[in-house]
Amino acid sequence: MIPRRAPELLLRPIDEEHAYAVNCAVPGSFRILNKVQYEILNAVNGRDPLAVLSMRTGVNTETLERFLIMLSRTEIVRFDDHFSVPQKTLQPKSLNFWIHTTNACNLGCSYCYIATLNNGKGMSEHVRNQLLHKLEETVRNRKIRHVKFRLAGGEPLSQFRAWQTFIPVARERLQQFGCVIDFSFLTNLTMLNEEMVEFSKQHNIGYGVSIDGVGDRHDATRKFRSGKGSFPVVDTNLRKLVLNGISVSVTTVISNQNLTALPELTRYLIALDVPFRYSIVKGETIDAVSLEAYLSASYGIMGEAIDIGWQFSRRHQFCDLKPNELGFQTCASGFSGGAIDVDGSLKYCHVHFGDESERSHSIFDPSLDLVDMIEQGSHYEDDRSGDCLKCRYRFVCTSGCPVYRVDQKDPQCSIYHKFIPKIYELQARERLNSLHKNENI
Repeated sequence: MIPRRAPELLLRPIDEEHAYAVNCAVPGSFRILNKVQYEILNAVNGRDPLAVLSMRTGVNTETLERFLIMLSRTEIVRFDDHFSVPQKTLQPKSLNFWIHTTNACNLGCSYCYIATLNNGKGMSEHVRNQLLHKLEETVRNRKIRHVKFRLAGGEPLSQFRAWQTFIPVARERLQQFGCVIDFSFLTNLTMLNEEMVEFSKQHNIGYGVSIDGVGDRHDATRKFRSGKGSFPVVDTNLRKLVLNGISVSVTTVISNQNLTALPELTRYLIALDVPFRYSIVKGETIDAVSLEAYLSASYGIMGEAIDIGWQFSRRHQFCDLKPNELGFQTCASGFSGGAIDVDGSLKYCHVHFGDESERSHSIFDPSLDLVDMIEQGSHYEDDRSGDCLKCRYRFVCTSGCPVYRVDQKDPQCSIYHKFIPKIYELQARERLNSLHKNENI
C-alpha cells in the first residue's frame, strides 16, 4: 500500500505541538494533527509503502495504516490517484436571486456602481405579481426546494410596505410545492423602524448591512444626500437588530479610502459579535502593500479574539473565498441565480443593470421559466486562466467574481495566496481552543 497526498493538500504547523491539514478540494476535510501525525503526513511522498514509512517515522505499520485510512475518508491521502474534486450538478436544487427593488436611495455614496440610481421608481405591483407567478412555475416544474431573495436597490427599505405584503404570500404559495423561500434586505440601514423590526422577527427576515468604518471613517463615503454622515443612525439600528435576535451580517468594501480604518472596524464588529465580510473594491486599484499590512493587523485582532472564545469560522468571511464549503463557481449567477431588475428583466449580475448591451430575458416571457432564462443568458463563470485551473486553491477562491476578473483571474490573486493559509490557521486555533476547553471540562 502506497499512500499519496492530495494534490490540493495544505499542511502547515500551528505551534510546536500541532499542525493542520486540509484538502482544498474536499469539504469537511479540515483536521488538527498532533506532532507525530504531522510528521507521518509530512513523510508521505507517493513512492514509499507503509513498511518504509513505518521505519522512517518509528510508528508501527498497523497504527500507521489505521491513521492513513482515517485520513483517506476525507481524501487528505488516498492509496490511488483518483482524488475527487467538486463538480457542477446538471440541474440546480436551489435558486438565489438579487432583486432590484428600487432605483431610489437616500444616501449619496461616492462609489455607488448602480448605473440606474435615482432613475425611476421601485418595482411595481404588476412586476412583483409576475415574479411570483414565474417563481411558482419554476419551482413546480423544476422541483426546486429552496429559494433565496436578496432584496436590494437603491435602498430596499424604502419599499418595505410592498414587500411586507409580498413575503407572506410568496411563502404560502411556494410551501404547497414543498419549497422554502428566505428573504433578506441588503440595506444601508438608515430607514429601519419598529414596524420593520417586528415584521422581521415574525417572518425571519435577515439583513445585510454595508459599513465602511467606525464613525467618521464610515461617514467619509456614506453620507445622506444632505451631506450629513450616516454612522450614528446605522450604529443604533444595527444594535437594535442584534438586540432583537434578527439575523444580520455586515459587508465592508475595502478601498484606499478606508483600509487604514480596518483594525478599528474589526474590533467594533467583534464586540458586536455579528458575522462580517471584508471584500476588496472592484474595478479600481488599491495599495497592495498597505492592504496586506492592515489585513494582517486585522487578522491579528481576530486571533486575539479567538483566544477568548470568539467564533471566527462562523463570524468572518474574506471576499468570495469558500474555505469550508468549497465550490465550482463564485456565486449563483449563470447556474442557479441572477439579478432581476425593477422592470422584470433578468441579467447575469446586478452590475449589468442599465447596460443595454448585456443579454437579458424578461419574466413576462411565457415561453421560459427562470432556470431557462439563466441557462440562455450570459455566462462568464467558466472563463478562467490556466494558472487558476492548476491552482491548489481553485475551489476556495473559484477565480473571484467573473465580471471583474483581469486576464481571467481575480486581481487579488496574490493576496489570496497569502491569506488563505492564515484563515485556515485561525480556524485551527479556534478548534484547538475548543478541544482544550472540552478537556478541561
